Amino acid sequence: MLLAGIWRLTLGVWYKRLLGCILITTISLLLSGCWDRSELEERHFVLAVAIDRGDQGLGPEQGKDVPRVETFVQPHGDKRYRLSLQILDMMPSEKDAGGSKGEEVTYVISNTGESMFEMLRDMLGQSDQSLWFEHMQTIIISEAAARQGGLQPIIDLFRRQAEMRWLIKTLITPGEARPFLEYKLPSGEPSGIFLANSLQLYKKNTHVPTWRTDIGDLAKSIDNKSRVLMARIELVDNVVKIGGLGLFKKDKFVGYVDEYATQGGKFILGIEKSAIITAECPEHPGKIIAFELFRHNTKLTPHLDGENIYYTLDIAMRGNLGEIQCGRQHDTMDAGVIHKIEELVAEEVKRNVLYAVHANQNLQVDAIDFGAKLKAHQPLMWEKIKDRWEDEVFPNVSLLVSVNVVIENIGEHK
Repeated sequence: MLLAGIWRLTLGVWYKRLLGCILITTISLLLSGCWDRSELEERHFVLAVAIDRGDQGLGPEQGKDVPRVETFVQPHGDKRYRLSLQILDMMPSEKDAGGSKGEEVTYVISNTGESMFEMLRDMLGQSDQSLWFEHMQTIIISEAAARQGGLQPIIDLFRRQAEMRWLIKTLITPGEARPFLEYKLPSGEPSGIFLANSLQLYKKNTHVPTWRTDIGDLAKSIDNKSRVLMARIELVDNVVKIGGLGLFKKDKFVGYVDEYATQGGKFILGIEKSAIITAECPEHPGKIIAFELFRHNTKLTPHLDGENIYYTLDIAMRGNLGEIQCGRQHDTMDAGVIHKIEELVAEEVKRNVLYAVHANQNLQVDAIDFGAKLKAHQPLMWEKIKDRWEDEVFPNVSLLVSVNVVIENIGEHK
């Protein structure tokens, strides 16, 4: 009996070990690789997208018609849009790579139609590999395309598909969008990546809007029937420049505000932490004084005077004296001189802020969140006027501005 028990116990132990080995082997086989994997060189990565009006870049040129090869038989809709993709070629030929094997190069393909999804699938007729969008960086939209039917039909695909990341940067241009994809940088970097990286410098460039220009922000603003902001970009004589804002009421294009108004708006919102603020020396016309901002706090408060609405804005700034072109005529070690410069910069900030408010009021677009402050502080008044806010009320509100500037350092030269 004892031997039989020991034998059964030994068999049980070996049975469990055998079962464990089989289980471990099965799991290892299942985790050994992806059944649908594709090598990098078997993929075409889309880095940037340009969306133009259907006839942009395809009309008469120097008296000759450009043949429309980028099209297909379309059962529904019109040739409303021209969609262009910047594709990263992972395995360029020596000729395309300028004689250097393995160098990254890009090329552009386009299509015309109305449905973005339909155009993308038809573009496979111009490609020998599947198109991958997980690494897409930038979407450039032409003003003409945005004016046609608003942003909703343009960006709907990009916010629905799982491959499209909501952090994709968006820009709007007064001209044609496709040339930005064909733009060649001296460094060889793809322009789609270059543009996305340029937008990341908003913290030091007051003329570039904030992070709130991603696809995710556009989608939320459109869903909430709110204003939409997009960075403005131009390409002139082979020079690319980002600066200013394109404003949309809900998803309809309204117009642009320039770089100066963009800077003033960032001062109002209190999101600018590093800026160069310039003013003209009153004693030496034509000579510039530059203040370098390091710290910035704002307090925007709505007030009611009966049925009238007005705002107060308190701004506190601290920074350094960065440049003074008439420095030989001023002793910057003198506290009185520094105080005059502080007052001069404060007046400039006040002027800049009021310029930004008037620019937004003229377009009847509240891009500086005055309405959000009123809703938070005066909810009953907001409920009464929210339907008339941007068209009637906001263009007529007044702003009282108070600015305090402190210069902490004058640099290494007095």
